[in-house]
Amino acid sequence: MAHLIKLHLLDLTHDNKKDYIPALINLDAVVSIEPSKVHSIIYTKSNPQGIRVKESLDQILALSKK
Repeated sequence: MAHLIKLHLLDLTHDNKKDYIPALINLDAVVSIEPSKVHSIIYTKSNPQGIRVKESLDQILALSKK
């Protein structure tokens, strides 16, 4: 069974604003998660370029334990 958590992805389709889209991330597909200055970047098997999310590493870790 997939281990899903709800995170807020940076919406790159808007005009340089920080709009976020809620989405479910399958932790089983995650390769790594790294911090950046503003976002955390999630690297998955299907998206090696990375997905920028609003949540910090500590927040993601707490959500993964629920």
